[in-house]
Amino acid sequence: MAPNPTMYPGQPLSASELVLLNGEKFAKKVMMGNIQLMHTQESVSVAQLGQAILAAAVLAAESSENLQLEARQEKALFGLRKVANLYANPTPRPVEWPDSCLEAQLVQIADRLKTKDGSNQVSNILYAWLREDSGSPWQTAIELVKAGMAQRGLLEAYEQKSLKIFTVTRYTLPESTKALAAQQSIHPIQQMLSNCEDYRKDVWDFLIKQTKKAIKDRTEQDDVDFD
Repeated sequence: MAPNPTMYPGQPLSASELVLLNGEKFAKKVMMGNIQLMHTQESVSVAQLGQAILAAAVLAAESSENLQLEARQEKALFGLRKVANLYANPTPRPVEWPDSCLEAQLVQIADRLKTKDGSNQVSNILYAWLREDSGSPWQTAIELVKAGMAQRGLLEAYEQKSLKIFTVTRYTLPESTKALAAQQSIHPIQQMLSNCEDYRKDVWDFLIKQTKKAIKDRTEQDDVDFD
């Protein structure tokens, strides 16, 4: 198995944030469901970008030894069948990521869920991180990453009225942060993702499946009354 390049967190931007600011390298434009990138006029698939961001965050936290990924076979349906789950176990002495970045939050949530009742499956961790249901959880994931960057002064946030009723937060990319992103190579992240997909197929498949489960569980369901 080819080793992952180590993703040390002692950099201004985390792996997930670098994916966000280099979105065209991790996602493509599709017919429907695109999002405009912050650093360019290009648009890419919101689902592809969101998935790349979440996968990079989980694997970067593992590569820096903040989390240990573990696939487990567990009983389901009153023991009649077995299902496989991917757990993210926090390590005893985790390395500190930048405050409010996705990687740091995943480690905190994993620790809380494991301590509470051992429910630190990747899908549960991501579900908790997303906080609430929405019509577009992929979009929510991207906005939460932006919010974490804004808390550290890496993005500028401003409020805007939508339909003259709702207040939404918009983010802009300062030139200083754009320069920081240009200074950090994305090659280790690309290699980390491809290594997992190519050499750890079981972990990759579990990771993508559980990411999609968290997104599905956070997708608002329309209540239809047929009476």
